[in-house]
Amino acid sequence: MTSTPRINFLRRLTLSSAFALAALSSAAAYAGEVKVGATPIEIDGTGKITAKGKSAVVDTLDEVPGEDRWIAYVHAKLENPAPGPLYIEFFQELDGNKSSVWRHDENDFAGDKWFYGELELDGRKGFNKNRTYDIKVTQVNAKGKELTLASGKIKLIKSGKKPEAAKEDETKEDEAAAEQDAHDSLGGDGDGGGGSSTPAPDSASEGPPPVEKKKGCSVDADGNAWNGAMVLLALGAGFILRRRR
Repeated sequence: MTSTPRINFLRRLTLSSAFALAALSSAAAYAGEVKVGATPIEIDGTGKITAKGKSAVVDTLDEVPGEDRWIAYVHAKLENPAPGPLYIEFFQELDGNKSSVWRHDENDFAGDKWFYGELELDGRKGFNKNRTYDIKVTQVNAKGKELTLASGKIKLIKSGKKPEAAKEDETKEDEAAAEQDAHDSLGGDGDGGGGSSTPAPDSASEGPPPVEKKKGCSVDADGNAWNGAMVLLALGAGFILRRRR
């Protein structure tokens, strides 16, 4: 009889411990986490990643082809956030020690449960290929204590992909094509709007318009012949007058 209360006490203690462990495990499971996308991550109206958006999430992030930088689309599920500055910090481990590489400051954070933004991880900021970086999202409370709201990892690589054709080259090709079209239009017959002074092919065979003859006016070959006859008559009359004298 004396052992029964002790057994019941042990059972109650065991159940309490089980519930406490379950609560701790649940809190750890729902702790804040950081996801990185190689392309924009689709999120719904509440800030959660959609089923389609999950396909953009990666563990390894490739560089921008031909450049020493990486574009990371960072989505963070935050644990107990508050309005105020939010910090997304990247750490690397070297020789067993973790050191800060770069931090992005989100000064106008409104205190939402989710953070989503596009970050550029530049080689000039200390990022390198074939390295894994720890990501921590933190805030500082009123007492000056740093609180970790979410964490994650990302590995950076360089696959050697070639960049696509530069837009500058395409622009030069378009300009060259436009210049050639303008040159071709100058060499054609045109319609009078291209500013070309080259006559149309048919215009070379056309003569000046005919002169309309007016009565009482001699401007052609017959008029010239009549003037010559008058000169001859005047010379003949002078010759006859000389002989009579």
